[in-house]
Amino acid sequence: MNSLAESKCSNCGEKEVCFIHETFGPRVPDIEHMDMHFSKGESLFKQGTIAPHIIYLKEGIAKLYLEHRDRKQPLCIEKKGFLGLESMYNDKYYQYSAVALTDAEVCLIEIDTLKNAIASSTDLAVRVITDINTRSKYIYQRFLTLTQKQGPGRVADIILCFTDRIFQSDSFELPCTRKEIAEMASLSLESLSRILKEFKEEGIVEAESKSFHVTDMERLRFISSVS
Repeated sequence: MNSLAESKCSNCGEKEVCFIHETFGPRVPDIEHMDMHFSKGESLFKQGTIAPHIIYLKEGIAKLYLEHRDRKQPLCIEKKGFLGLESMYNDKYYQYSAVALTDAEVCLIEIDTLKNAIASSTDLAVRVITDINTRSKYIYQRFLTLTQKQGPGRVADIILCFTDRIFQSDSFELPCTRKEIAEMASLSLESLSRILKEFKEEGIVEAESKSFHVTDMERLRFISSVS
């Protein structure tokens, strides 16, 4: 993890990836933040630790997960957006853990600083609420997947997460291991391998090592909806 210079949003040089510039356009407030770089595999924050900052993931991919004793339950994969918002008005601790699946560039914003900015800007408040609602909706869907769907439906949902939410492409390179994919689907590695083999034999997904290509998106969505 490398710390870069402190900055203000009004003079930030990364306008194309900055949520403040997306929200305010030319009317950018002077919100102070710290630019940070995290390498693949580094922890962004840990569940249960004090939350002095909200993180905005500008570039890279992160995995969010819950920890209980020696077990980790993946929540979701995120490519861009706020992390840790649940700690802003809830309590002073992070509610889940986050780890960088790829090299990541983030903004660290002090919670009180962001609270003050939200209190003075309806546009920013709407943006924050939208981010919370979007993630909540996805986590509700994840809960439904894990409790109501069979193995093929769970795997289909994870592949669709990568094609639709993360990469916006039918082809992608996994940013994590197959073991982590199995954990996301609450399956054994052997069950995941069997399902991927079946998908390949049926002409739905080509999967070689970390390279994935969806060859029949309509069929994959059908499996997600009925399995």
